[in-house]
Amino acid sequence: MNRLWLVLLPELRKFPEVKQDKALQNARDCELESSELVGIAVWLVLVTSLTKYLLTKASLSSDPSATLAVNIVVDVPLLAVVFVPIHIRRLRRGLRKQLDQQGRL
Repeated sequence: MNRLWLVLLPELRKFPEVKQDKALQNARDCELESSELVGIAVWLVLVTSLTKYLLTKASLSSDPSATLAVNIVVDVPLLAVVFVPIHIRRLRRGLRKQLDQQGRL
């Protein structure tokens, strides 16, 4: 088990070590809440608009390598800022749900 998961998901420690991988897999099946979906959609639109603005402002939209560079340098970190915390929140909710079903919360 990756120790980073144990730091990011303290609920995972409540599972026996041999069952942690399975618990994490089950937590990934937890659905996103509507507020998370709206947040992702709004953030995606904002980041896309920013990228389009940067590319047209710098006249880079005709250069595929520049477009790729902007996407990697600007878009990926900006998307990760929102998507990673939402993913971790969903996993924690899924783990808490499993613990609650087992009566160990």
